[in-house]
Amino acid sequence: MSGTFDQFRQKIVQSVWKEVPEASSLEVRDDRIALGVLLWEVAQADGLFVAEEEQRIKKILRDFGKITDHEMNVVLESIRQAAQEKIDLFQFTQELGHDLVLEKRKEILEYLFRVALSDRDFHENEEAVIRKISDLLRLDHKDFIDAKIRIKKEVGLEKEVF
Repeated sequence: MSGTFDQFRQKIVQSVWKEVPEASSLEVRDDRIALGVLLWEVAQADGLFVAEEEQRIKKILRDFGKITDHEMNVVLESIRQAAQEKIDLFQFTQELGHDLVLEKRKEILEYLFRVALSDRDFHENEEAVIRKISDLLRLDHKDFIDAKIRIKKEVGLEKEVF
């Protein structure tokens, strides 16, 4: 992939990996970092970034992204820096979802909702960011609504008006 994501890779990822001694042998995992940036953007969308959101992001990166504990600090630092750079969500969504089947894209949508709801509050800005990412992942509005309802039930917020 060329353009913005390549610039991100060169400017941020490589510098972070070089600055962390134990990271010299780590593989740069662009799709996992792209997933992390999307999750991070959702977590920050309401203007608050709480510990529960960071813990949820770490769990998702471990489960979905297969990021090891050894890699986690390096990956999180890359994600933090990428989020500060405010790189276009389109680039990260394309890096992550370009070859994913529909079910995996739906799974990512559910992860985004889990991060947004990890503080048990669903802010309209979080919803707007998730909706934009959902569109970029080429998911239908029905997929968006289904995931929203499913995850609200999962976290015990199904009775709240949305």
